[in-house]
Amino acid sequence: MNVNSTYIAANDSKNTNKVDSEASAVVFMTGSTGFIGKEAVKQLVEENVRLVLLVRSESKARSALDSYGITDFSKITFIQGDLSVKGLGLTTADRERALGADVIIHAGGTMDVTLERKVAEQIFMNGAKEVAVLAEEIQHVHGLRHVIHVVGFMSPYWLRNEKGEVIPIDKMASNESAYEEMKFHADLYLREHAEKHQYPLSVVNPSTVVGPRPTGETEQTGGIGLLIQAMQKRLMPVVPGGSSYWLPLVENDVVARTLVFLTKESTPSGGTYPLLARKENSPNMKELLQLLAQQLDVPKPNGAVPLSWMQFAMRSGGARVSGVPAESVSFITDRIFHVDETEDLFKRMGQSWPDIREQLPFVTADLDYRLIHKPYEKRPSGWTRTRIGNLAALGWEGKGEPWLIVHGLLNCADEMLPLGEQLHVLTGNPVWLVDLAGFGRSPVHQGDETFEGQVDTLLTAIAEFEGPMKLVGHSIGAAIASAAMLRSGRKDIRLGLLQPVADNTDPNMLLWVSRLPRGIMRKLLSRRSEKSWRHMLSTSSVREEGSLTEAVLAKRIQSSLQSPRIAGAHTDLLRWIHSGKIKGTTSSWGRMWNRVDQANNTLVVWAKEDLEYHYPEDLNPQFNRIDVPYGHYFPVFQYRKAAAILAEWSATMR
Repeated sequence: MNVNSTYIAANDSKNTNKVDSEASAVVFMTGSTGFIGKEAVKQLVEENVRLVLLVRSESKARSALDSYGITDFSKITFIQGDLSVKGLGLTTADRERALGADVIIHAGGTMDVTLERKVAEQIFMNGAKEVAVLAEEIQHVHGLRHVIHVVGFMSPYWLRNEKGEVIPIDKMASNESAYEEMKFHADLYLREHAEKHQYPLSVVNPSTVVGPRPTGETEQTGGIGLLIQAMQKRLMPVVPGGSSYWLPLVENDVVARTLVFLTKESTPSGGTYPLLARKENSPNMKELLQLLAQQLDVPKPNGAVPLSWMQFAMRSGGARVSGVPAESVSFITDRIFHVDETEDLFKRMGQSWPDIREQLPFVTADLDYRLIHKPYEKRPSGWTRTRIGNLAALGWEGKGEPWLIVHGLLNCADEMLPLGEQLHVLTGNPVWLVDLAGFGRSPVHQGDETFEGQVDTLLTAIAEFEGPMKLVGHSIGAAIASAAMLRSGRKDIRLGLLQPVADNTDPNMLLWVSRLPRGIMRKLLSRRSEKSWRHMLSTSSVREEGSLTEAVLAKRIQSSLQSPRIAGAHTDLLRWIHSGKIKGTTSSWGRMWNRVDQANNTLVVWAKEDLEYHYPEDLNPQFNRIDVPYGHYFPVFQYRKAAAILAEWSATMR
C-alpha cells in the first residue's frame, strides 16, 4: 500500500540549529501514557535516547504503550510515582534514576476540563513544583540540558499588553475553569524557576489535540469530542461566537515530533511554541461546524450567538439537560496567536504545518464512533489501524497476496476482526478490513448517489494495492465489491461473495420501511429496540465458540444507529437495495457478471438459513458456489468456517 505522508519535508541543509543525532541522552518524562505522551514515546524509542518514565503502575503503563503499538521496551525504564505526591512518591533508587536525566519532558496531567479546583491544583501545581525540584537538583549535580513543559495553548504568559508587559494571570484567567487556571499557574511557576536556576526551558503549547495521521484516532474525547457530542445530540443549532471565532487544532503526532526535535537539540535556547496554525489559515467556527455537520449527517448550524450567551445558558442548567458540559466551548476563542517562533522552529525541523481540514473527516468519524460505543472486552490482538484510500481500516501485515474484506449492513470492520484474524492465521497473508463510507470510523462519501459513492470510495482503496489481491464482501459489501472490481478493469483480483445482497430481498419489515422518506426511516432505525435486533439475529443458527453473542451484537447495532452518520449510511443503502440500480446495467445487479472469463476467479458462499434474502437469480451459474447451513451473519457467528472456506478457495487458485 502507499503510505500517506504527514508532513512536507524541507531541505535539511537549511536547518540552522544543530541537532546531534548521534548523542545519547537520558529523558525523564511525565505523562507518557497520555494522548500526547504515548505518541511521543513511540517516536522517541526510534531515537538514540534512553527513557525514564514516571508512571503510577508499570503493568498498566506497559499495557497502554503496547496497545498503542510500542513493542520495544529495551530503552525504557519505568519508575513508579505520582505527580500529586510530595517527592513524586519515588523510592530512593528511582529518584537516583530520575536524577540521571539530561532532559525533562513534563507532559503529565489529566485531560479533564471539569476537574474540581483541589484536584486540579494537586495534579498541576504540585506536579510543577516537584518537577522543578528535580530539575534544580539535576542542574546542580551535572547540568540539565533542557526542560520541555507541555501546557495548553490558552496559557497567557506569552501574551503582552501594548507596553510590552506580561499580562497578569488574574486578568486572563478569571473566566477560566479550575483545570485551565491551575495549568496557567504551573506554567508561570516553571518559567520563574527556570529563570532563577538558569536552565533552558521550552514551553510547548498544543492547541486542542486530535488524532494522528493517517487514522485520526482521537482517544482523548474531552476536547473537540465535546463539540461533536453536542452536534450528535442536535444541541449545536447555531455557531458559538460566529465566524470571528475559531477552535485551533493540532494532531498529536505533530506535538510528538516537536517534543522529539527539542529533545535532540544539542544547545537549546528555550522558547514558547504555540502549536497551531495562523488564524487566517484555519477554519473559523462557521466553517468548522459546517465540516463537522457534513460528516455527522446533521443539519448545519444556522446563524450565530455570542459565545458568552452560550456559556451562560449552559452554566445555567443547559449542561444538565443536554449532558454536555459547559466547558465544551471553553477552547473556542477569537484570539490571534503569534506563531512566528513556532514557524521558525518548524523550519529548523524541516517541516511545514499540515492543513487540519484534510484530517477532520477522519477525526470526526473516529470520535463519532468512539462516543457511542464501549470497546469490546475481548477482541483479537496484534492488528493495527490504518487508512486505505479514504476508508478506515484495521488488520495484519503478512506475506503473499493481500485480502481486502468489506463488511455488510449492521456491521463494521470491528465485527469482522475474528474472521480476519482466523484468515491471517490460516494463510499468513496480509488481511485488511475496511469500514464502508459512513460506517465505523470511515468518513461519509462525498458523492450524491448512495451506491456509486460507496463504489468510488472502495475503488480508491483498491488502487493502493499493486498486483494480485483477493477482495471479499459480505451482504451489501459483496455488491459494492463486485461493482468496484468490475469498474477497476483489473484481471488480478479474485472475488469472494459472502451472502451477496442487492435487489434479492424477501418480504420483511425493512421492505416497507425503506419506502418511507429518508428522515423518517433513519429515525425508525435509531429507535428500533435492542430486543428487536436480538430477535432478528437469533435466526443465525448456532454460533461458534469465541464469536460475538447475539446479545452483544444487538446492543452494538442499537448503539451504532444512535449516530446520525451511521444511521444515515444504513438508510441510504437499504433504500438502494429495494429501489436502486447499478449504473451501466439492466434492472438486476447480478447481470453485470456476464463475463465468463471472471467466473473461475469468483466464489459465492451462500447461507441457506437466511430468512431475509434469497440467492440472486442472475448470478453467473459458473461461479464457484458453496452452500452452508447458517444464517445471514455467518461471517460473524461462524467465522472459523467462513475463514476455512476462503483459505481453501485461495489455495486451490494458486
